[in-house]
Amino acid sequence: MCGRFREGGSLEIHVFAAVLLGAMLHAGWNTLVKASSDKLISTSLVAAGGGVIALPLIFIAPLPDLAATPYLIASAIIHVGYFTAIVLLYRNADLSVAYPVTRGSAPLLATLLAAVTLGEIPTGLALGGALSLSFGILWLATDGIRKGGLDRTTLIVALVNAGIIALYTLVDGIGGRLSGHSVSYNIWLEFLDGVLFLPAALWLRGKPLARALVTQWKTGLLGGGAAFASYGIAIWAMSQAPIGHVAAVRESSVFFATVFGAVLLKEKFGRSRYIAAAFVALGLAALRFG
Repeated sequence: MCGRFREGGSLEIHVFAAVLLGAMLHAGWNTLVKASSDKLISTSLVAAGGGVIALPLIFIAPLPDLAATPYLIASAIIHVGYFTAIVLLYRNADLSVAYPVTRGSAPLLATLLAAVTLGEIPTGLALGGALSLSFGILWLATDGIRKGGLDRTTLIVALVNAGIIALYTLVDGIGGRLSGHSVSYNIWLEFLDGVLFLPAALWLRGKPLARALVTQWKTGLLGGGAAFASYGIAIWAMSQAPIGHVAAVRESSVFFATVFGAVLLKEKFGRSRYIAAAFVALGLAALRFG
């Protein structure tokens, strides 16, 4: 087992509360991306903002342990795929459908990966929560396809991105524990994310993105700050508790996203989505206490 965390039982209340705050921040920056007319530019602004915030902190925070270096590099590469999938996903799908399908599927995969690789076996209650969560996600996906909020191609992208999320969650859970300092690990990760993703985005979008980086820097810092804080909380929490438990509670962000999508972006949110959300809530609660 890598690093130290509290074995067994439910998440401690301060860890649970912190992860919920991180979930709200995560839903916030995803709403920012979805609301933009150019998803690549808005995603790039978030990545660049996180990198800019991390840059001065590199010289202040202690260095992560060298044992975490391979995980940092691997995660930064995986995050390029994640940001790319975000761009593809929000071009054609409602936030209130695409976000729950992506983020709600990820903790199931993360829990499975953690069980296989780290021996973090979920309890019966947690497994029941996973089933409830899966049912809610399937319901949301079906409802989204039927109402046109999510086509089949975009559903595939959402599920692929869920796999990417599960992979980097496991990598960063291990890396954060090995680093000896989860905050420093996140600082370096955010910096590397910006360094790797931004050049590729500039190559694709060129002058429009360059102009946006100058004229919309406040938006970039706002979204990047939310992403920085949100994932920093997650990495710290995974050093305190089993990865699957943290991943599950973090995906309570689906509720913030569905509310943001309905209220801020005026997306449809009928009875069927409320029922699906209830199953997701039940599953997340069981995973939290399991």
